[in-house]
Amino acid sequence: MRVAFNVIDETIWFIDRPHEPWTVQAEARAAGRLDDERLRLAVRSALARHPMARARQAPWRFWQPGFAWEIMEEPQVDALSIVDCPDDAALARIRSDLYGHPVPLATSPPLRVRLAHHAAGDVVLLGVNHAASDGLGTLRLLASIVRGYAGAPDPVPDVDPLAVRDLRTPLALDGLPGRIRHAAALVTELRRPKARIAPERAGDGPGYGFHLVRLDAGDTPALGSRRPPGATVNDVLLAALHLAIAEWNAEHGAPCERIGVMMPVNLRPPERRNEVVGNFSSFVTVATDPEDRGRPETTVAAVTAQSRRVKAGGPPGALVDVLATPLPRPLLLKEVTWGLLPFVLERGLDTAVLSNLGRLGEPLSFGADAGDVAEVWFSPPARMPVGLALGAVTIGRWLHLSFRYRHPLFDPGAAARFATRYVGALDRLAA
Repeated sequence: MRVAFNVIDETIWFIDRPHEPWTVQAEARAAGRLDDERLRLAVRSALARHPMARARQAPWRFWQPGFAWEIMEEPQVDALSIVDCPDDAALARIRSDLYGHPVPLATSPPLRVRLAHHAAGDVVLLGVNHAASDGLGTLRLLASIVRGYAGAPDPVPDVDPLAVRDLRTPLALDGLPGRIRHAAALVTELRRPKARIAPERAGDGPGYGFHLVRLDAGDTPALGSRRPPGATVNDVLLAALHLAIAEWNAEHGAPCERIGVMMPVNLRPPERRNEVVGNFSSFVTVATDPEDRGRPETTVAAVTAQSRRVKAGGPPGALVDVLATPLPRPLLLKEVTWGLLPFVLERGLDTAVLSNLGRLGEPLSFGADAGDVAEVWFSPPARMPVGLALGAVTIGRWLHLSFRYRHPLFDPGAAARFATRYVGALDRLAA
């Protein structure tokens, strides 16, 4: 069966680069040890349940108007590999290797899975080519793997997951005039220069580094009892990132006028907010100027006002509004267009990316033998000159933050220092 790429699939295909691949990170850590073959069966069960997890890119020619997926009955390659990690340093190398290499789309599935045996609990690492799915879809697929291993029920919504992929319908707004108005807002924002995070001890290697931080939400006042009035957890996470970037740049003597943080907006309907593997997210910019960052409360207020506008009237200036406007055809002209955009709009690209998947609706468990899922990690990619993507997901009382960075921006020590500054900014946001 063939299905067309939607506008987000196609966009990611064009901006993907081998040295900074657009892979989505999703990981689950077990309390105990996982059996290799039992996990292999769980992966195959998850692929069978979600059609886009079995997709491959159909052969194409530059004169065609667009790309298409072929949904395969069975995966063509074994997606799972098994590794032993004697310590955390070995696990970090496995993580960087998995997410730092492109996942091929020419064969099914468009993802790779690694089982890392570790003394502190085995880790299932899932890397999905972002052209095939967004963060929520990737986390949903990871949940299917965990439930399949445990032999637990894994219900899916009563919809055809391939028939709901057209993003133009939920973004119709008030028709073409509304789409043009929203596209104009995005173009205006892209024309405004954004600050760049000051690099520290950076190298020039390909791929990504990761710095993981686990916070007890109950012991982080800004996320709980002392959250600023009217602000959501997502607003607080966004505001802290704006403050951390401004303070980091001030420390390094780097300019920092307008900061823009790219934030995904989930386009799935509320009844299946966390369901269906695929790309169902648009992107908006949440921006602050120096006057917004004079005090923590003004930063939160500026961020909260923008997020409320998004919720009230749809994603203003959402990236997909521009993408839904027909680009030149055939594919050759589209590639030329996408190749020129970074040179035209690079100054207006956002400063960083933040994607918060929220709280897992129910605990995940690998079953009686391997125990509950103790940790869940997630992050989106970020190409230079952005270079930093912060992924957030909450399980129980624990907020998991994955600072994913390009090597031309940070080395591991610099990433750890930036993360510490971010946590400090969270603390200062407590009301």
